[in-house]
Amino acid sequence: MDEKEFDRIEAIIRSMTPKERRNPDIINGSRRKRIALGCGMRVQDVNKLLKNFEESKKMMKRMQGMAKFASKGGFRMPFGH
Repeated sequence: MDEKEFDRIEAIIRSMTPKERRNPDIINGSRRKRIALGCGMRVQDVNKLLKNFEESKKMMKRMQGMAKFASKGGFRMPFGH
C-alpha cells in the first residue's frame, strides 16, 4: 500500500461519524453517498474500502479458528512423532 492509498483510506474514515466507525454495518446507501461527498471520492471507493474491511474481518476470524485448532494439537505431521 502506497502513501496515496493510505491517504485515501484515511480521508474516507475521517468522513464517517464515530458511530459508523464503530459499527460499519449501519452504513447504508445514503450514508455511503454522504461519506463519498465528504472525502471528495466516489461511492465506489467507499464501497471498496468497506468490502475490503469485511474480507479482512472474515480472514481474521478464520485465522483465530486455526490458531485455536493448532493450540489443541490439531496440526500434526503425518510422519514421525
